[in-house]
Amino acid sequence: MTAVHKPLACWVRAADRVGPAPDHTVRFQGRNRDGGAGRGAHGVRWAVRWAARGPVNDGDERADARTLPRFHTGWQRCALPLADGGHALALIEPATGAAVLEIDELGRPLPADPATAEVVAAIERRWPAHRLEPAEAALLRTADPGLRYGLLDRLADEGRPEPECFHVLPWDRVDRLAAQATAALLAAPRRGDDGPADPPVRLRHYLAPAGSRFTAALEQLHAALRVADPVTRRSATTALCERLAGADADRIPDTTRHRLVELLGAIGAADAFLHATAVLAVHRLTGRAPTPTGQAYGSGPAVAPARLRYGRPAAVQNWFVPAAADEPQTAEDEVVREAFTIALTVDSDRGLFVVVTAPLDTASERVLAGGYEEVLLLPIHVTGAEEGTDLYALLTADPDGLAGDLELTALADTEVTVDQSGPPLGLADLPFLDAAAVRTTLACLVRASDRWRWQDLLARLPAGHPVRVAAEGS
Repeated sequence: MTAVHKPLACWVRAADRVGPAPDHTVRFQGRNRDGGAGRGAHGVRWAVRWAARGPVNDGDERADARTLPRFHTGWQRCALPLADGGHALALIEPATGAAVLEIDELGRPLPADPATAEVVAAIERRWPAHRLEPAEAALLRTADPGLRYGLLDRLADEGRPEPECFHVLPWDRVDRLAAQATAALLAAPRRGDDGPADPPVRLRHYLAPAGSRFTAALEQLHAALRVADPVTRRSATTALCERLAGADADRIPDTTRHRLVELLGAIGAADAFLHATAVLAVHRLTGRAPTPTGQAYGSGPAVAPARLRYGRPAAVQNWFVPAAADEPQTAEDEVVREAFTIALTVDSDRGLFVVVTAPLDTASERVLAGGYEEVLLLPIHVTGAEEGTDLYALLTADPDGLAGDLELTALADTEVTVDQSGPPLGLADLPFLDAAAVRTTLACLVRASDRWRWQDLLARLPAGHPVRVAAEGS
């Protein structure tokens, strides 16, 4: 089978010869750029230097070079020596002598020496490769991060690579940044402390093929710690925990998982409300958590619509036998998710009551005021109710701590369950709430004071915002 060699990067630029390079030779089979015949079965030998010329993607920067028809057949992989030194990943069309350089998102040629280009070519010859040979993986770990990203991004899109293939991505950057964030979280706060002193590590988009987008949250957390921003810090830790709780842990190397587990421990210790989700993420990384249901966390906006499973939910059977007494019969159950206790009560009149409580000590008061801005919403998932499945419990202060409750209608003759379905949310998350879940929540409020508080929160959103519109229609 003839291998198809296509760009790894989204951008390419035409390559032109600009001068001799006596120490380097590019071999390919076919005709040279001037139409001359190649030399024997091994093709012509070009000892020249190259430079990019012309616009990106022939003038269409919005196009993806990986899908351009011109690269569907007839190209060969190589590394071309550059006029300003080094080599770049390239493709040559032997039939015409045309050559293109692969370009990164900054418009620079993608670095790759001849050995790296040959490894890429070998992988392309068995495309889509489901695994990497040990020697290939070892060489790729030393390659340019942008090249590694392009290779795994295309491989994940077009094939089904084994999880170990993703271990060649630049995880050492995640290790360093996670270690810095952990140290900052565990350090005793001092007046005038500006957070981590180490220079920030740029993760960029290089880890995106591994999925879950948790690296963006990690960079956000590190930035928030540097400037002591409690709201951004809380938003970042929430996103980090939820995305790691839904991550494909096998795609993350053991060393990085260990660093992330340490970081999650520090996050959970600093925020009692987030502790249960941090623990769930740890279990996910260590192989002790179930596979998340629905859409993977981190693939949508700040508050993803997927549901996390924290364990066995509170559950009761709505199967009541007729009783002589007029008093309704009840069945109760509860689950404890670290700081949160979620109590479920169902009665024989089909009343379904959910009560969420949490203690409020000095440390939690500080976190609630700073990171959550005095707003604490707990996503919950209910089964066996007429009104719907996804709601938010808005917790408010009472003499015993924090509490919030909802009243629904149980379906007859079925099992009713309730549990936490995601990390607790604060005021900054309000624009990203699920509009349908907000509408369901407003229909299930118990007290007028709860409705007033919800109305006050929703009034902070601009007119026409989907969450506000959904609430106004409830």
